[in-house]
Amino acid sequence: MGLFEVPEFVRDLNDGKMGSISFDIEKVQSRNKQIAAAEYIDSDGILVEIELTCDKNGKLFELDFWKVNFSPLRIYPNIENLKIKPVKKI
Repeated sequence: MGLFEVPEFVRDLNDGKMGSISFDIEKVQSRNKQIAAAEYIDSDGILVEIELTCDKNGKLFELDFWKVNFSPLRIYPNIENLKIKPVKKI
């Protein structure tokens, strides 16, 4: 896995206030593959899965927070409560 340029601007995703962002400002790309994954427990005890993805051009696409019960995110993780997961191979 190489280095990825982080765009100057991002946009919030309409995901029920789970905290996901897109690096695709023009909304023209699509998810190609996962490049990082993690999980943590939100302050209400609900699991939150995190996925960083890139597009087919190898540029950052989305940083997706998915709270498994679809409720709004309460807190962002800190390094102490973040569990890194293996990257899914597609």
